Amino acid sequence: MIADISYLDYQIPFFFDWKPGVKYKVCRKGRRAGITRGAAHAFIEDLLDGNGPLLWGETTHGNIERYFERYFLPVLTSNKIKHRFDKQSKKLLIGSSYCDFRSEDNPENWEGFGYRKIFLNEAGIILKNKSLYINSVLPMLLDYPDSKLIAAGVPKGKTLKEGGEHPFYTLYKRATEGNAQYESISLTSYDNPLLSSDDIKALELEIELFSPEQVRQEIYGEFIESDAMNPFASQYIPAKHESTKAAFNEGRQIVISTDFNINPFAVTFSHIWRDQDGVHDHQFDEAEIQHGSVPAMVDLIRFRYGRYIHSAILTGDAMGKAGQISQRDNASIYKQLLRGLGMSETQLKVTGNPTQENSRADLNYVLYHHPDFLINPDKCPNTCRDMRSVQCDIHGTILKRNRHDLNQRADYLDAVRYKVHNCEKDFIKSHSNTQKHSLNLQ
Repeated sequence: MIADISYLDYQIPFFFDWKPGVKYKVCRKGRRAGITRGAAHAFIEDLLDGNGPLLWGETTHGNIERYFERYFLPVLTSNKIKHRFDKQSKKLLIGSSYCDFRSEDNPENWEGFGYRKIFLNEAGIILKNKSLYINSVLPMLLDYPDSKLIAAGVPKGKTLKEGGEHPFYTLYKRATEGNAQYESISLTSYDNPLLSSDDIKALELEIELFSPEQVRQEIYGEFIESDAMNPFASQYIPAKHESTKAAFNEGRQIVISTDFNINPFAVTFSHIWRDQDGVHDHQFDEAEIQHGSVPAMVDLIRFRYGRYIHSAILTGDAMGKAGQISQRDNASIYKQLLRGLGMSETQLKVTGNPTQENSRADLNYVLYHHPDFLINPDKCPNTCRDMRSVQCDIHGTILKRNRHDLNQRADYLDAVRYKVHNCEKDFIKSHSNTQKHSLNLQ
């Protein structure tokens, strides 16, 4: 069957011209370069020619349906191509050939099958999961001697946050170093003729306000040392803010800050005090409870710090007052916690949640100006991870699309920013007034 399927000039050689011996093709690209649409069209042609089975690797389950509806379905419909798409199994069948769709947020569904061709969309994100790449993707290329892998996406750093080289960068580096099995192309957002150059430039200028490196990554598709997404805690510096000096002290008040998510229900423990040396905020411990169990959280806190609860402060997510977690009675979550811990209402310090934009501003103000804001990296590894890695969009809203991605959970970061909102306002106000007074004297 001859189908009327269109391509941009650079898509045809990338998807269809394979030199002898080439098994891997890599495309590092800026946003909206057109590769995803081209890959969908190329996969339809492969299925029409009987060149399956194929695998389309995506970041999230929701993106699978969106891309099928936007890029696959219009071509299938306009060309009257007989097909069947099973939404349950995420399988597209054309004739006797099929394409499976899998998402990185369900990695358990990837293993056990072989494919003639694999396309990884947003490979910079998917291949952050090194285990998925090594244990699932690579073995899928063993069943067919002519199997091929196409990895395309915006780069997300040369190294992984947990250490080691990013697999997407490894693929690209092998191609640029002359390995005969690898080929690569590089595209910027400006290379897509369907996009307005003026609109791209406007986006570039807006992104540059947050991070020039982010422009290199997101618009020009360049590999930089680390992921240049927009960190929520942009002023967090591990060398400055991580220290084992943040330790539990029996003589100091404990600030217990909670974040109400069902998986996990997170809590952090800090000391906030002032002495002759100035102001101090030390987080010395963290914990979590799965399945949103308030009684289990009560037991955990009592077990660790029961002797010191009488003078502690409880703070955190104001949404807890609305009762989002399954409860054993009709009281709010905070009332359950107070009752279970034997604390009084005067020990609760919770005001309405700030917008994430304002919360980000306050958190980064404290990180930048506070003289002694510390987190113990040995006792609080999850908090340190969140502070280093949680990203937000250009408006300051935390990215929480994928709960399987630890960098998008932000449970411990949330506990920290609630603590700042409820317990560090006096520092922010005092410091900003001092700064203003200093400026007025100049």
